[in-house]
Amino acid sequence: MADPAKRLPTLRDLLARAHLRLILFTILLATLSLVLSGGLVIRNYAQRNLELVARSVAYTVEPAVLFEDRDAIRDGVVSVAAGRGIERVEVLDPTGQMLAEWQNPASGPLASLSRAANRLFWPQPAIDQIHRGEQHIAEVRIYGNSEGLLRYILAGTIIALSCLGLTVLATRVLARRLQNEVVRPLEHVAEVAHAVREDRAFERRIPASGIAEIDRFGQDFNALLAELQGWHAGLTSENRELAWRASHDGLTGLGNRQLFESVVGDAIAQAQRGGHSFAVLFFDVDRFKSINDSHGHESGDAALIAVADRLRGAIRQHDLAFRMGGDEFAVLLAPLSDQGNVDLVLERIRTEMDKPYRLPSGIIARSKLSVGVALFPDHGETIEDLLRKADAEMYRDKRGDAGSGALANA
Repeated sequence: MADPAKRLPTLRDLLARAHLRLILFTILLATLSLVLSGGLVIRNYAQRNLELVARSVAYTVEPAVLFEDRDAIRDGVVSVAAGRGIERVEVLDPTGQMLAEWQNPASGPLASLSRAANRLFWPQPAIDQIHRGEQHIAEVRIYGNSEGLLRYILAGTIIALSCLGLTVLATRVLARRLQNEVVRPLEHVAEVAHAVREDRAFERRIPASGIAEIDRFGQDFNALLAELQGWHAGLTSENRELAWRASHDGLTGLGNRQLFESVVGDAIAQAQRGGHSFAVLFFDVDRFKSINDSHGHESGDAALIAVADRLRGAIRQHDLAFRMGGDEFAVLLAPLSDQGNVDLVLERIRTEMDKPYRLPSGIIARSKLSVGVALFPDHGETIEDLLRKADAEMYRDKRGDAGSGALANA
């Protein structure tokens, strides 16, 4: 004879079934309550809305009814009723003759289902009378559209089915938890710790297990993760700032020489692949040393900042400006479809440089730049060749304007 104990359900099976039945009953009850109560609220609200729309339509079309202008009546109906959850609007004269009618143009499966359901949810239209003094001149009838209500019921059904699916899944999880109530929460801790160590996923948290001792441990572990997340965010921000400082000039905010060489290197590679060209403009501030010597380094810094601001404002949106060091600046024009664009940019730069600025000492200054231009690949195919060419052209330009001044008294 078979052992009777083998035919008896286990405690795990009994508890799993009880959990499943209880959760299913709770979800079904909650879903039905929410769908029914929500549907009634929406239905009542929509009915009130129909009455208000009927009143609005009556008020809107009253002048057109007086003048028997059917087109104006229809236009008034459309202007008020369109897009308000309405299926049909009728405007009738006292004899029942149709003055104007508007039908919801919606189509598709949901619209067809909605029209079938309208008879259930809106058996009677909302009616409003149009009077002229004591005389009844027309009647407005508004038939409701149940598409919104059907969407709500459909959404509630989908949510209920999703919850039921989650319930089955949750029941299986609960059954496994009955076998091992301690190991699974600890495995969660290990998974989170691994994600933090390998992926820097500091936003991960240990879920509540329902066991007091493990939950206390989890709360402390989560608090530690929150502190680590804050430290990591601070370090990330500091590293980002340090990376920016490493590639940008601290005074002017322009890219520095290191960033210039990296960007030009990328531009060379892209130009070689695409067969296009670009230009490197090299600038030097004329008589900058005299500003430093005569008015101090603070004024010199102000002059450099002014030059940087004017370069930013003069170049094209996709071009880049750099401070190479001291009073030397560079601009990368890439890509360059027409070499005439170089002259246009240079003209804008000269125009910007003609604008005066005030030094901390009170002196009004204008900065003039000496410029050298190198084109890729005409003047070289390496950074060194391009810089050498642009630098030589810049010094040639500087020697031609050696006598120009930079300052004017306020």
